[in-house]
Amino acid sequence: MYHDYHLKFTTESAADAVLFEGDDRRPRYAAIDVIGVIYKPTGKMLTTDDGATPEMAPVPGWHVNVRHTQEDKNLAKYAVFPNTPERVWF
Repeated sequence: MYHDYHLKFTTESAADAVLFEGDDRRPRYAAIDVIGVIYKPTGKMLTTDDGATPEMAPVPGWHVNVRHTQEDKNLAKYAVFPNTPERVWF
């Protein structure tokens, strides 16, 4: 059985310190999906040469999904619980 985590860190380097080890960045977990910055619509529409397009703003934080073979209390510290995740494991 796998344990899936949606994680939010303050920065990319903070995430790297938890998720990887060594100069060659060996992963500490079974599967790591780095999403990075997530953008969401602000509700405002912008006019472009291609027509109207939604204005997007970054969601604070550096976002990563992790799938691991067991529960991990270290990852739980960074866990978030989105209603509609940007990406999930299949």
